[in-house]
Amino acid sequence: MATTVLVAGSTGMLGNQIARQLLDQPDTDVRLLLRPSAPGDDGKRGVAGELISRGAVAVTGDVTDPASLDPATAGVDVVVSALQGGPAVIVGGQVALAESAARNGARRFIPSDFAIDLFKAPAGAPQFDMRRQADEIIDALPLEVVHVLNGAFMDMMLDPNTAGIIDLNNATATVWGTGEEPFNLTTVDDTARFTAKIATDPADLAGVRYVSGAETTFNAIIDESERLSGKPLTRTTLGSAEDLRRITTDASDPWSVVREWYFLSMLTVPPFPTTDNDRYPDARPTGLREYLTAAHHAIDQS
Repeated sequence: MATTVLVAGSTGMLGNQIARQLLDQPDTDVRLLLRPSAPGDDGKRGVAGELISRGAVAVTGDVTDPASLDPATAGVDVVVSALQGGPAVIVGGQVALAESAARNGARRFIPSDFAIDLFKAPAGAPQFDMRRQADEIIDALPLEVVHVLNGAFMDMMLDPNTAGIIDLNNATATVWGTGEEPFNLTTVDDTARFTAKIATDPADLAGVRYVSGAETTFNAIIDESERLSGKPLTRTTLGSAEDLRRITTDASDPWSVVREWYFLSMLTVPPFPTTDNDRYPDARPTGLREYLTAAHHAIDQS
């Protein structure tokens, strides 16, 4: 019997990849929750259209309009939320979606966590506070709730084509902290593949599930990039964890320093206590050296 999975946020970066991976799963019917305004958005229409051409079915619903959700969740086995936004979406909307899923007999709900261990992140980090608030309510519903944590997105933080942590064009590396604080990284694709496997796994998986391509440090990342490029990088430290605490504490609007909140969390939240990497041997995540080797090779070939 096929598993029917509803994906909310399928036109976003991660949600789109999750939907793609679900379409590759056997005996899986994929529904895309699309707002009524989506057909008028050229970008979203194109992204959704590609998924629909592969067999996904579009259903109309808006998480900020709870009354619209019951038709979308009717007959659904699993709901995957890859929603992004502020509290109105992540708390109010996501809770409404989970309540609709429970009301219509769905078995499993995967909320839009997809981060470092947000349950241990410092209070005040707005992007994590609102997810914890939503998760507390969703966990109390009659659903099998699975929280997928992947650390930071490896390809968002480490792409050598962009001037992020490493800027190869200018031979510089810019970090916060001592450089020795450990954290987890996983690519977007690997997170999506793992989530699709979780969504269709028949076992009871309620609770937190961890996937990690690497447990590493800023210094280890820089060292590996220097080895691959054969060039030394000038290292600049923007400040310590205490500097980040001061910046976030002094800000009148926590959303204005959300990037600083994220780095503070990376520096102070312990790495995952374990991983579920071995659960799906055909979906093992990309390691740091493997990712950086491919990224550097792509630059050399460009």
